[in-house]
Amino acid sequence: MDGRSNAVSGGGAKFTLTVSATSGAQVTASKGDKVVSGTSTNGEAVLVLPEAGEWTVSGTLNGQASGSVAVEVVGDYTAALTFVGSLNDTSWEEISEISTAGTAQNYWSVGDRKQVTLNGTVGALSLSNFSTYAFIIGFNHNSSREGTGRIHFQLAKTSLSGGADICFVDSNYNSSGSSTGFRMNTSNTNSGGWEDSYMRNSICGTSKTSTSGRFMGAIPAALRNALKSVTKYTDNTGNASTSSSAVTATTDYIFLLSEYEVFGSCIYANSNEASRQQQYAYYSAGNSKVKYRHTSTSSTALWWLRSAYCNDSYGFAAVYTRGNVSGFAAKYSLGVAPGFCV
Repeated sequence: MDGRSNAVSGGGAKFTLTVSATSGAQVTASKGDKVVSGTSTNGEAVLVLPEAGEWTVSGTLNGQASGSVAVEVVGDYTAALTFVGSLNDTSWEEISEISTAGTAQNYWSVGDRKQVTLNGTVGALSLSNFSTYAFIIGFNHNSSREGTGRIHFQLAKTSLSGGADICFVDSNYNSSGSSTGFRMNTSNTNSGGWEDSYMRNSICGTSKTSTSGRFMGAIPAALRNALKSVTKYTDNTGNASTSSSAVTATTDYIFLLSEYEVFGSCIYANSNEASRQQQYAYYSAGNSKVKYRHTSTSSTALWWLRSAYCNDSYGFAAVYTRGNVSGFAAKYSLGVAPGFCV
């Protein structure tokens, strides 16, 4: 077969659609109930279309699907298809390129997972070849404020399918007696909110070069290189602030989610966060907010949110073991389920 499809029988003008695609790919163009198919040979499939108009072009190759491309055919036309494998089989560099192109949702879905192996010390936690899975929580989430061309991920799940949703805990979990640990601040204060917090600056890491003792240093180099900054809006005043002006922007690479991003409402957070945030698609779809300890996946854990508690000056919002939100004193070491963008 030379890659040219058979023309649909009947009179009238015919239009040639040349599709660049890997040899052997099965290529299809559809418009309503009209479907024209062909096989790519020598890198091209030539489809003869029976009429002009908007056609949707897609393809398959060895079980991999391409994204669909809408083409407006008014004469002979050339289109191109890219074939992408599963999220887990795609490199972070390629994921970043596809994300930048704004086509990631053509290939993957919210909830899809990719393996991540963590190595290093984060606060009081040592990780050695710890294999886990990042999962997609949104495509171009809140893009008008946070930036376009981004896939938003969260850590972590225990397996490529099924398994448990986990957060990271250390030996100080649910304790305030140590100066180290996954605490929002080293004392019971929310002054300065997320922006000035110990969690943001000393546990997550605010740049690709601030790696020592942080999640930024524990993730693989390929992922660190692919990270994209994201603009997050949070109450960065604290001290029981409730004003709109308290909600300001930070530039982050690794971040905690806010109350509104998880629950779609603000009960403990400054209510003005809601006007600058969106609930993540993963959580708005009804997925569980309960997370388990990475060290004991049968034990539930409280996990931190980045929203300062608006009714006092010493706490931040957190997700309790039943999946409900509440406030918790900032000095306690709780679970951490960080987010990032590629």
